Amino acid sequence: MSLLKNSIWNFGGYIIPTIVALPALGYIARELGAERFGLFALCTAIVGYASIFDAGLTRAVIREIAFNRTNKSELNKIIATSNFAIIILGLVGAALLFMNIDNLVSLLKVSPRYKDDVVSSFKILTITIPLFLLNQIFVSYLEGMEDFFNINIQRCISSSLVAGLPAFFIILHPTLTCAMIGLVCGRMVSLIISYYCAKEIVLTAGIRFHKQVLFRLLKFGGWITVSNIISPVMSYFDRFILSNLLGAKSVGFYIAPSEFINRLINIPWALARALFPKLSAAKTLSERKKNETIAYIMLSMVCIPAVIIGVGLSYTILNIWLGKEYAENSTYILQVLLIGFLFNSYAQIPFATIQAAGKAKITALIHCIEIIPYLVGLYFFIIHFGVIGAAYAWTIRVSLDFVILLVASRGIYKSW
Repeated sequence: MSLLKNSIWNFGGYIIPTIVALPALGYIARELGAERFGLFALCTAIVGYASIFDAGLTRAVIREIAFNRTNKSELNKIIATSNFAIIILGLVGAALLFMNIDNLVSLLKVSPRYKDDVVSSFKILTITIPLFLLNQIFVSYLEGMEDFFNINIQRCISSSLVAGLPAFFIILHPTLTCAMIGLVCGRMVSLIISYYCAKEIVLTAGIRFHKQVLFRLLKFGGWITVSNIISPVMSYFDRFILSNLLGAKSVGFYIAPSEFINRLINIPWALARALFPKLSAAKTLSERKKNETIAYIMLSMVCIPAVIIGVGLSYTILNIWLGKEYAENSTYILQVLLIGFLFNSYAQIPFATIQAAGKAKITALIHCIEIIPYLVGLYFFIIHFGVIGAAYAWTIRVSLDFVILLVASRGIYKSW
């Protein structure tokens, strides 16, 4: 299947959940208020950070499946071993979060009146980690097989529920705890749908341990784990540092435009997730370069107009979506983040190229080099500029990240 067709399927899988998520987030922000909305977004960030516990297996599974599509025996071993490992890792992650809830609440400087609500929310949140990780394995199998039709049917339904159910539960009772119950229900349904889409291989493979397969997955996934630890730090740590330095309410005004950017980032992600198995399975250098060129053209046609329109209509977008308070406090933040979004979008292509070449070590080392300067810069900008400082730091970081990844990917072609 062509890169364009796969990308269209992927984009379709993101657009419907986005249509659900934007009004749902707007309702949640208005009902919970800036501080609890900020905490809600921090909770979803913790689920995203749970990817550190997959040991890079999800990315490794995509690559291994793409290599072994016609080898039924090997496919069964890959899925059986991945299921075994990810269940253990998910339970470990849930246990670690549960044991550190009090420390986390103290770090975020939650207002005393919301403390009990937040503690209950984090306890409920621990349930989502093993559900989220196992779901990622099932989806990775579908991606490796380039079954983007089923992937995006799954994504449309499950992502819409993950976005919409927290808002529905808040209608019943406007607390953060109820929002988390909605999130857990959404994750459960997502896992059930993913299982149904990959049912044949899951039932055939079962849950078994194959030492050589696990070693092969971890050899590739090990460096991805480094990236999985560092990438969420660079993606989400701005929120945690803001909460610690300026209080949870300030996070709400930053997260509002940040969540808008997160929805837009689905565009390059849709393309990158279609590109990765294509590059992994490509047999010639010319085929890889052709896929890359098409990807850059497709991204430019969509992202550049989106940024221009977004910058020009930032106040209007936020006012309609979240209300006047957010529009007055978050417009300039959104405009700065939109510039970073463009560079972050382009960075997905060299990132996919490097990992498809089996050079996950390179992306991991790049992230290792970037993290300390970014965290220092983030702290400096927040202290001196307040909430907007976090937007400056993120935009500078993702712009430099694109340049570094692009240079590294050019070097890959010489040895690939």
